[in-house]
Amino acid sequence: MIQVPGKIYLAEQRGVVESPQFRRQSTFSFGAYQHAHKEPFGRLYGLNEETLAGGHEVALPVAHDSYVVVLPITGTVVYDAAGGAHGTVEVGAVLTIAAPAGTQLRLRNPYADELISCLHLWVRAAAPLTLPATALNTVFDELRENELLELVSRPPSQPPTEPLPFVLSLGRFMGRQEAVYKLAHEGNQLVAFVLAGAFELESRLLHEKDALALWNVEEIELEALSNHAIVLLLELAP
Repeated sequence: MIQVPGKIYLAEQRGVVESPQFRRQSTFSFGAYQHAHKEPFGRLYGLNEETLAGGHEVALPVAHDSYVVVLPITGTVVYDAAGGAHGTVEVGAVLTIAAPAGTQLRLRNPYADELISCLHLWVRAAAPLTLPATALNTVFDELRENELLELVSRPPSQPPTEPLPFVLSLGRFMGRQEAVYKLAHEGNQLVAFVLAGAFELESRLLHEKDALALWNVEEIELEALSNHAIVLLLELAP
């Protein structure tokens, strides 16, 4: 069996930027965290886990025309993007933001005394973005066991109208359950990120918050190694 080429990014090797108000763990170089061996993978240049203290916010400058995906892990996230785009996104929903270069995204914790945490993923757009837009792509109160759910495949409803250069899926699996994911187009790349538990994915062992980047791949096989294991799959266009 020929092994699909790939690279593992271990959770304990993520870059950490923190203060008393926030803690950001970054799989790739991002913002104040820069590392020579953590360069972007294809269009994906940010894969961050953000924890915010009560009432605190972070301001994230947008360096490139980008789509930013915000996925709350605990609590509600208040967001404010350029052009007046603002609102909240809760656990069980995923938000996609079309963010032109030179703008700024703010994420805020609306609670006074509780921590919140979320993922924010940054994907370079395939064409210039001129107007900010946001969309709650999918609301999932309860993930079906042992299935992959497509969270994001369509752009925000407002301009720009270019097809999204990525597809995002999420799955929760019981131990020893398996799945196959087929990529939409030949030449696309794939990034897997384990939110909870452990998986074997294309003969690689991945633990919680580990990531795996794959290329030259048409489909992947995954197997959960623990109960209630959760994996995020991001398919990227060239």
